[in-house]
Amino acid sequence: MHRCKNCGSVISGIYCAHCGQKARVERISFFYLSQEILHFFTHIQHGFLFTTLKMLTAPGRTAINFIEGKRRNYQSPVSYFLIWTTIYIVFLYWLEKIYGQNSVIDYKEYFGPTDTTRFAVGHLSMVLAIIIPFQALYLYLLITKGKYNYFETMVATVYSLGTVIMLQFVFALFAFFIHLIIGSTAYLSISDVLKVFYLAWFITDISRWFTLKYKSLRAAAFLALAFGTFTLWRLYGFAWAIHFFTGD
Repeated sequence: MHRCKNCGSVISGIYCAHCGQKARVERISFFYLSQEILHFFTHIQHGFLFTTLKMLTAPGRTAINFIEGKRRNYQSPVSYFLIWTTIYIVFLYWLEKIYGQNSVIDYKEYFGPTDTTRFAVGHLSMVLAIIIPFQALYLYLLITKGKYNYFETMVATVYSLGTVIMLQFVFALFAFFIHLIIGSTAYLSISDVLKVFYLAWFITDISRWFTLKYKSLRAAAFLALAFGTFTLWRLYGFAWAIHFFTGD
C-alpha cells in the first residue's frame, strides 16, 4: 500500500485522487534543482503568498515539508527566490527612476566601490547565488547531515535567502514611505539587522526538528558563518571578482 507524501491518502494510480500530487516524489538532487530553474522560466506555481507566510512564521517546518514531499501547496524554492529577487530589483529600479540615485535608499558602497555596488544591486540573484552553496554546506554539516543530503539542505537555504530578499523589499517599502513623509534617506546597511534576526529565527526553527548535541552552539555557529560569509563576499569578494573578470 502506497500513501501520498502530501496528504497521506492511499494511492492507486499515478496521482493522488485526494490532493492531485504525483504518487512518485523524487529525492532532491542537482538534476531536480536544474529542472526547477527551467520551471521558473516557463510558469509560476500557485502558493507563492502561502509559502511567503509560512517562511515567516515557520521557516524550518516549511522547508522540511517540501523536502519530505509535501510540495503541492508550496511555491518551489528556486522560483520563490527568483520571484522575490525580481520584485525587489524592479522596485529599486522604479525608485531610482522616479526619485534619483540614492535619494530613497543610499547604498553607501554596500558592495564595495560605487560602480560595483550598482552592478551588484542590479544583478542581485547572481550575487546571492554565489553564497547559496556555502550556506547550504554550513547548514548540512552543522544541522541536517545524517537525515538529508546536501542538495535537500540547499532547498532550505534557497527558501531562507528568498525570504531575506522579501524582507529587503519590505525595508525598501518602509524607506519609500518615510521618504514621502519626511524626505529622509535610509541607508541600505540598516537592513542587515533584518537579515541577522531572520537567519537567527530560521536556524532556531529548523534545528528544533533535529536531535543534536550542542544544538544552540551549532545554531550560533551557522549564524556566524552564514552572515560572516555574506559580509566578506559583499565587502571584498564581489569587488575582487569583478576586477578579476573585467580587469578594471
